Order: sequence, then C-alpha cells, then structure tokens
Amino acid sequence: MSDKLKLLNGIIANNLYVKSCVSNKKKEVNSLSYLIDRELSQSDCIKLGSGIEKVTKDIILEQNKNLQNIKPKNTKGQKEKDHLFKDEEHKIIYYAELKSNLNLDTEKCKSTSDKCILILDELKTDFPDYEIKMFLIGIRYYEKKIMPKIIANKYAAIDNHLIGINDYFDYLNVDLKFDDENEYKEFLNILANSMFK
Repeated sequence: MSDKLKLLNGIIANNLYVKSCVSNKKKEVNSLSYLIDRELSQSDCIKLGSGIEKVTKDIILEQNKNLQNIKPKNTKGQKEKDHLFKDEEHKIIYYAELKSNLNLDTEKCKSTSDKCILILDELKTDFPDYEIKMFLIGIRYYEKKIMPKIIANKYAAIDNHLIGINDYFDYLNVDLKFDDENEYKEFLNILANSMFK
C-alpha cells in the first residue's frame, strides 16, 4: 500500500461517522421489494417496477375491452406517463403514475404530485370533451386502506387520487382483485421469478 493510501486508510479508520456506520440489509417495509422473497439489486427493483407497469396494463386491457391504450412513445422534453387509457364510449381518459415506493423525501413527493397535476391539466386541454381521471398508484399496496397515513400524508395535494392496485382496478372496471396482501405478494413473486430466472 502506498504512503498516500496508508494516510487515507488511517483517516478513514479514525472517522467517527465511518466507525458508527453499519450495513442495513433489511428491506424497507414501504417499498415494493419488501414483498419479494428473493434478493433484488437496485437495477432489478427498477425492472420489477417496469414489469408491474406493463403487466397491469395487459391485465386492464384484457379485462376491460372498452379501454384503448393511448400512451404515446416517450419523446424528449415530454413528461412520461406510465398508463394512459381512453374509454371512447364513456368519454373518459384514465391517466396513472405507478410508484414502487411512495416513501420519498419531501421534495420528491412534491415533484411527483406536481407532475401528476401538470399532466392532468395537459390532458384536460388535449381532450376537452372527455372526463379525465388521474391516479397515483402505490404498487407496494394492494389497497389504499393499508397504506400508512404517514406515507399518504406526503401526497396531501393529490390525496383523492392516491390509491392501491385493487382501487385502480375498481376505477377501471377490472374484475380481477387481490383478496389480501398474501395473494398480492404471491402474484408479485411469480412476476419477479418469471423476470429474473
């Protein structure tokens, strides 16, 4: 080891913060990964969130034949929308953002809420003859009623739009529902095991 690295090693070894740090291998209870039985890297967690976004889209389109997927391709400078469906018969546009973990810092919670409101306003302009329904879905929770109040309160600006998966399926007239968290967890693990063989 060079003299420089020996010096740096000594400084690191004597740093009080470094001495007090311990690794926390526990999964955060309010994140989607908490419900997954296998180890997931950060990259896997992101892919799982995308997988749920795409699989729930397929479930919705299979269960409600009135809905048409109108999500545009991502374009630079435009805010991406996770789900965007049109019900031509009832003149309704459904827009949803799906989040794996709602337990974000204050600034990220505000920017998420602001994004949802901004896109809601854009859709009202783009589809003036339609009712626009906007949702922020905490995909960690199969129903909003099990979402901790401390988490829900972070999204007070859009509280009426904050929901769980079953609530979302209800709004979109999808008959498929999860009976409890165990059944939802089983579904998520089937998905994770299919994605990460």
